[in-house]
Amino acid sequence: MSRPNPAEPPLVTVITPTFNRAAYIAETIESVLRQSHPRLEHIVVDDGSTDGTPEVLARYADRVRVVRQANAGEPHAVNHGFSLARGEILGVVNDDDPVFPELVSSMVEAFDSRPDVLVAYPDWLLIDADGKTLAENKVVEYRYLDMLRWHHCMPGPGTFFRRRCLELEGGRDPSFRLVGDFEFWLRVGLHGPFVHVPKTLATWRWHGGSASVTDKGPQMAAEHVRILDKLYARADLPPEVREAEAFARASACYIAALKTCERSPAVARRYFLRTLRHAPRYLWQLPPNFSETRPLVKRTFLEPLTRRWRGAGAAPA
Repeated sequence: MSRPNPAEPPLVTVITPTFNRAAYIAETIESVLRQSHPRLEHIVVDDGSTDGTPEVLARYADRVRVVRQANAGEPHAVNHGFSLARGEILGVVNDDDPVFPELVSSMVEAFDSRPDVLVAYPDWLLIDADGKTLAENKVVEYRYLDMLRWHHCMPGPGTFFRRRCLELEGGRDPSFRLVGDFEFWLRVGLHGPFVHVPKTLATWRWHGGSASVTDKGPQMAAEHVRILDKLYARADLPPEVREAEAFARASACYIAALKTCERSPAVARRYFLRTLRHAPRYLWQLPPNFSETRPLVKRTFLEPLTRRWRGAGAAPA
C-alpha cells in the first residue's frame, strides 16, 4: 500500500486480540491511545470473551475499532485484525502487555531510515500481574541464521512490520496456536532483514493466566518441532538455510525438551535424544543466553541417561 502523500506520516495499525482480559485490557488500550505517532488506528478483536471484557471495550468504542468473533483462538483473531487493517505498518500488542508512548514513532523512524527492513523490534520489560518490573530484556541483534539455528524468536513484544510481509507470506498459520508469531517471523525472514531498535518500549506480563505459563508444555513442544517441518518443506529456501537444517532441528528439539521436562520428563528425554541425533555435539555449542539451562539439562537428561547406561553395563558415548 503506497502512501498518497509521501510527506505525511504513515498510517500505523495496532491489532490487539483479546479473550477474557477485563482486568488488563483497559490499561493496554490506554497505552496505545497515548502513542506519540500522529496517524494510528487500533483494532481490538474480541475472541468471544465471556467475562467483562465486552463492557470494558464498549467504553472505547469512539476511539478504538472493536470487532467481536466467536472464540477461535489467538491466530484467527490476529488474522481477522490483519484483514481489517488499513495501515502500511502493522503490529500486534497483546491484551495484557501495555506499551510505552514512543513505541510506534520509534518503529516508524526505524522503517523510514531503512527502506529494506521488513520488521523492527525493541527491547522490553518483563512485568508481573501488578505491572511491577521483574527484568529488562535487552534483545540480541538480528541475524536470520541465528534465529533459525538457535530456534530463538528475536522479535518479541512491540514488534512492527511492513504490510508487504502479509503480501509475501499471508498472516499467521492458525495451526500454530501457541508459537504462531515465531512461525510467522521465520517465513517473513526469508524475504528481507529485520532490525533491532535498542530502546525499551514494550512489556510482557507474566501471570497465572498467560498462555506461556499455563499447562501447555507438550502442545507447545510439538509446535516448536513442527515449525521446522513446515519450513523445510518449502522449495524456495536459500542454500545457507538448507545447510543449517540439522542444527536448527536440534535446537527445536532442545527447546521442546525444556518445555516438557517439568511435567513430562520421559517425553522431554525423548526430545533431548532427538537433539543429540541431529547434532551430537550440540551441548558444547550452546550460546551464552542458553547457559542457565545447563543445570536443568544435567539434572533432567544427563544424570538419568548416565544411570541407565551404567545400569546396562555400558559406558556413555
